[in-house]
Amino acid sequence: MPRPVITFRGGRLVGDPDRPHLRLSRILPPALPAPPAAADWLTQVPADAWGMLGNDQVGDCTVAALAHKRIGDAYTSQGRLLDISTADCLKYYGHFGYRPGDPGSDQGAVCQDVLDYWHRHGFRGEKSLAYARINVDDHTQLKQAIALFGQIYVGVTITQAAEDQFNGDEVWDITRRSPVLGGHCITLGAYDAHGLDAVTWGTVHRLTWRWWDVYGEEAWVVFNPADFTGRTSGRDRDGLDLVTLRADYIALTGRPLAA
Repeated sequence: MPRPVITFRGGRLVGDPDRPHLRLSRILPPALPAPPAAADWLTQVPADAWGMLGNDQVGDCTVAALAHKRIGDAYTSQGRLLDISTADCLKYYGHFGYRPGDPGSDQGAVCQDVLDYWHRHGFRGEKSLAYARINVDDHTQLKQAIALFGQIYVGVTITQAAEDQFNGDEVWDITRRSPVLGGHCITLGAYDAHGLDAVTWGTVHRLTWRWWDVYGEEAWVVFNPADFTGRTSGRDRDGLDLVTLRADYIALTGRPLAA
């Protein structure tokens, strides 16, 4: 299918890094084996499954990325395609102030707010089990998160060069002095020694590690309920410190983890 040509619409707002949250570093034990040299949860998903989900018209990238994760996880774990529509995403975006027909209400959202709403209230009837922050500067932790848990939910900064590279089907890589356009939310679902693969604007796009090191600003792993019921579909749970996860979740929320 032809690659879409987009005009960037900022949708990811800067959150508070000091806001309480779970940390992946606490629940991946030091004895965990090194991550594989490469992992890929994206190529098996049909190219036309992702969808633009409204992000070519409004700044709902934080919701589109949530939907892209659900689409990818459902296909890789159960072999089924989720029919998530633009209307589904715009309805969910409405929880963060968006009103159809009112351009002034299209103000974007904070990644953690979107993840928290998903966890508490669900998206199309499914709640996440929990979510934890990844250290964006730690390549090993990023690789572990992708290899173990599939797509991760991340926030990046988009420059004019990145928009041009996307529209030209070119890898996101460093260029000199490119104007910043704003914040964007994507998922990362594959990596190797040379870079990572993102889902954004309805397609899979390549970025280099050095691009990530400059423009990657936040990253989150989201735990799905099905991942803790034995239907792991190749995702290894043996190294996950569930005792610490449950204890940290109680300390953070005041209630037990539902798994």
